[in-house]
Amino acid sequence: MNGSPFYQLELNKKFGHLRNGIRQPELEKFVLESAVETIKTKKPNLLLVHFTDLDSQRHSHGFSSNEAIAAIHRHDDRLRRIMEALNESGLTEHSTIVVLGDHSALDENNAIHLNILFERNNLISVNKKGKIINWKAYSKSCDGSSYIYLKDKNDQETYLLVKHLLYSLLDDQNSGIEKILTNHEAAEKGADKACTFMAEAKRGYYFLEDYTGSYIKKILIADTNANKKYTLSTHGYSPEKENYTTIFMAYGNGIKKNVVLPSIRLVDEGPTLARILGVSLGLTDGRIIEELLTI
Repeated sequence: MNGSPFYQLELNKKFGHLRNGIRQPELEKFVLESAVETIKTKKPNLLLVHFTDLDSQRHSHGFSSNEAIAAIHRHDDRLRRIMEALNESGLTEHSTIVVLGDHSALDENNAIHLNILFERNNLISVNKKGKIINWKAYSKSCDGSSYIYLKDKNDQETYLLVKHLLYSLLDDQNSGIEKILTNHEAAEKGADKACTFMAEAKRGYYFLEDYTGSYIKKILIADTNANKKYTLSTHGYSPEKENYTTIFMAYGNGIKKNVVLPSIRLVDEGPTLARILGVSLGLTDGRIIEELLTI
């Protein structure tokens, strides 16, 4: 979606031939040309461009795969095109360019299926066709973590059984579970306060919602064309995991030069970008990153 329906149709008429469904990198070619066209013809006060090429390649091929590295190089070229468009439009001097990511990713080749554990303990009922017909407890995957919900939060017997099953996994080195959070602990971290428990996967593991089959399933994809095997990469883990961070780079109007910060929080980005735009978000969880700004 980019502007009014008529403008979207105009961009699609000009650049729609570049797309190949939602496949990458063709989809990104369409996004880039639409962004460059918008800069040159509309000279917007605010332009947000969402590139998903790197995310797609890491999901499919792994965090540091050749495909992911190639996507980073393509991103570099896309940024060059945007910078050139700003320059050609006479906007560079007054522009602030921010490049950021919303999350990182970790490689994994093992899928955890907590619902299989629940099904084995009669907490999930499945008919002959393999469809769930009733449930008392359910694991809802967030990839690197998983919410555990109880259908009846007042069912003390189910609560105690689920608690026993989950915390028993912490004693099993092969369970793939790193941490179990209570409802209160999950809510304190900003997670869904409606959950009963929250589970965090170890590195190399993530959660799926299968309720039949094996508790742990090996995920290893063979690429016969390239004669190689690779793992997948995903996110949804706790931000407290080591070496699990993303990027924030800013340049141009209102930005101090050569400032490197050891870390910031995602929630700090909104108030900071609002300051650059000359507006305020009011009371927020994040703060304005004054160390980066000249305004």
